[in-house]
Amino acid sequence: MRPHPFHPLTDPEFTYLATHLPTATAPRRGRRPADLRRTLDAIFWVACSSGPWKDLPEEYGRPGTASRQLRRWARSGDMDRLLALVAAATPEDTIPNALAWRICRAWRRVSRIVPLSSLMRAKDLGLRAALPAPPNFLPNPNLSKTAQALVIAALQTPAAHPPGTFNRLGKLLLDAGGRPRHWRLR
Repeated sequence: MRPHPFHPLTDPEFTYLATHLPTATAPRRGRRPADLRRTLDAIFWVACSSGPWKDLPEEYGRPGTASRQLRRWARSGDMDRLLALVAAATPEDTIPNALAWRICRAWRRVSRIVPLSSLMRAKDLGLRAALPAPPNFLPNPNLSKTAQALVIAALQTPAAHPPGTFNRLGKLLLDAGGRPRHWRLR
C-alpha cells in the first residue's frame, strides 16, 4: 500500500463508504454529522497529513466534529469493519484499494483508544499502514501462550534447569507482551 497525498472523496468512494458506515436509523448516542462527506474528507485530510486536528482547513468543518466522529466509529467497531473490507479487497476492487491508505491512516490515528483485540486484528490482517508501530513491537498472543507453557513447565522442576533459565523466560514473556511504550504513548 503506497502513501499518497490527500484528495477529496470522489462520488463512487463516498457511496461505497456510506454503505459501509452506520445508517441513520441505527441507534447510537450523539448527533450525527450534518454533512457526512465533509466529515469523512476532514478525517482523511488529517489522517493523510499527519498534522494536528487544529490545522484542518475551514472548508472541512470544525476539527472537533471530525475527531469525535472518528473516535465514535473506532469505539463502535465501524473502523475495524472498514479495515476488514480493505484487507479483503482483491486487486480488481478499485474503490476499496483507492480508499485503503486513507482508511488505514485514519485507523492509525485512533489506535490508542481501540481495544487490544482490534489492534491485534489489524496486525493479523497485515495492514502495516494501520499499525502504530512495527509489528514486532506489538503483542504476540501465540508467543505469549508458548512462553507461559514453558514457564509453567520450568516451575515444576526448578532445580533441574541451568542458571539463567528463568531470566531468559522472563525476557521471552516481555517480548510476547510487546513494547507498549512504542505504540501506546504516541
